[in-house]
Amino acid sequence: MAKKNGGKIIQMLSPDNYIRKKARTLPIYECTVNEDWEDSQMVQLSVARQHTNGNITVCFYLVDLMCLGVKDTHYMFNIPVTEYREQIEQMNEKMSVFPISYELAHNIVFAGTEFADEYGFNPHKDFTSITRFMLEEDTEDIELIEIECGMDGKPAYVRSPFDDNSKMQRIVAQLEKTAGPGNYTFIDEDDPDDDPYDDNDLDEDEFEGMTFDEKSKLFLNLSKRIEKLTDEEDELFALLVNSLIHKLIDVALQNKFYDELYGELNIETDDHDIPDQLLGIRPGDKVIPDNLKDRFINIYHLNGENTKEAAKELKLFEKESNGLPGVYLLELLNLQMAESRKYPKKLKEYALKYPDYPLIRVLWATELVTTGKDLQKIAEYPFKMETFFPDRANIHPIERFYFFILHVFVSARENDLNKIEAFYSVLDEFDLTETEEEVLNTIIFMIKVNYLLTHLKQ
Repeated sequence: MAKKNGGKIIQMLSPDNYIRKKARTLPIYECTVNEDWEDSQMVQLSVARQHTNGNITVCFYLVDLMCLGVKDTHYMFNIPVTEYREQIEQMNEKMSVFPISYELAHNIVFAGTEFADEYGFNPHKDFTSITRFMLEEDTEDIELIEIECGMDGKPAYVRSPFDDNSKMQRIVAQLEKTAGPGNYTFIDEDDPDDDPYDDNDLDEDEFEGMTFDEKSKLFLNLSKRIEKLTDEEDELFALLVNSLIHKLIDVALQNKFYDELYGELNIETDDHDIPDQLLGIRPGDKVIPDNLKDRFINIYHLNGENTKEAAKELKLFEKESNGLPGVYLLELLNLQMAESRKYPKKLKEYALKYPDYPLIRVLWATELVTTGKDLQKIAEYPFKMETFFPDRANIHPIERFYFFILHVFVSARENDLNKIEAFYSVLDEFDLTETEEEVLNTIIFMIKVNYLLTHLKQ
């Protein structure tokens, strides 16, 4: 139960869960929209509700009524009215916004999501998991207001400056499949004559006039001293890799793998509750005090910052934990980060000792994949979530991160460039930390480099 303390609400629920479970009980405070939304069909919309303490929780929605539906969304939780007003004023400085009725805001959001759904485009992940609960259920109780979507009733994809060629081609391929050739419009505001399937314009400023063979030779020359590249050369090398990759992929196959990977990896996570399984204990087998769970998480994060300090903390944690299996997982991750030669031996030892520990099983499967074990001979292959995390409705983000790493290396072993590139693209759909994104993107980049080395030398 929430208690009052100095005019502030002390929530027993996390902000995410509060919005999911209680936001609809709060009265609407205000809804706003950008003034030109009907003409541009690109909508910057906010829905604010007021707590009993006078504070505001507000959700923001970027809705593309032309094609893609809810492209982005976020919230500010339990903030003072003054802070809310400052936020709206900042929006108003960038674009003119004005208040609207809740009914209009509701219809705009759901019209956009329904139109996008017709063509196979899902709303932003945070809308599905959080911010849609700020809105009332979409029932007949809400007044229906007609909202124009698309261009002459057909989807129109307006390429954003943030949409790279891979994403652009994926969206166009989806429209080719769902709307059909000639039944949609593609608009590139930076280049109205752009062909969405033409990769020749990718990074043309850097490689203008170069043939594929010439770019290949440049790649091979730079790759010989990849560890000694200057910052400028390093940036050029990354652009070069992407330019070569996009000439080799099959967009239709990439989109096929994208859909498959999204289905496999779209796993519900909960970072507010630390499950017993994360520390190697089956629920009910042993009571793990919250302070030990917190220590476990703190050492996990410290391990990514300072392996020596993490190792010291781990020794203290081992004494406090009374044989908690999570200690050995942290030891493995510490050895892995330190690139210790002891890691493979210790991993095998703990995999045998704790055969039901989900994360150690994932690490062991990853070791087998990366050391050349025949995939078909690995017991857990093809590595489904339910295999490692049985009877789990959701998993912790740490578990998901290492599960993703396993799948990245599987894609590398399968040596299908279309799947590798699809994996790189699908990561944008998931709520990863900056560190997790950096690690996964680095691994994928090196996989693409190795693929090109093998392919071009042949």
